[in-house]
Amino acid sequence: MAQEPFFKQNDAQMAWDDLRTSPAFPAIVGGIAGALGGAALMVLFGRRGKKQEKLPLAYDENGNQVKVVYLPQTSSPRIAGFTPTDLITLATIGISLVRQIQDMAHIKGLEKETEVLTDQKEILEDKTGVQAPPAHAVPAAREK
Repeated sequence: MAQEPFFKQNDAQMAWDDLRTSPAFPAIVGGIAGALGGAALMVLFGRRGKKQEKLPLAYDENGNQVKVVYLPQTSSPRIAGFTPTDLITLATIGISLVRQIQDMAHIKGLEKETEVLTDQKEILEDKTGVQAPPAHAVPAAREK
């Protein structure tokens, strides 16, 4: 007995086509590319600062080399090479992108509702022959 796949190929293709043709697609791709580019730059610049430099030699009065003790640099806490400030910045960018996508989806839903209401208004006007009043002239419904 074969297990059915979680989603059908046609559904996935249709979902991809819907995403690809949506007006939000360039923003999504740009956001992902920007986040990946920023993360790559943070990794590169983080590694660049860790290069070991040759330590200068010290000499005593007679010209003999003397060992020099250097104190280690103060290290701030890092998680996977990122400072807490970097992580907060990345989280802020991610949350902003998610909110932007949610807002675009909400606007698209409102546009669909408006289109449906406009169609219903036109159908009602066609059937009754009476012109509906403009939306701003209709008083708002009172809450109970």
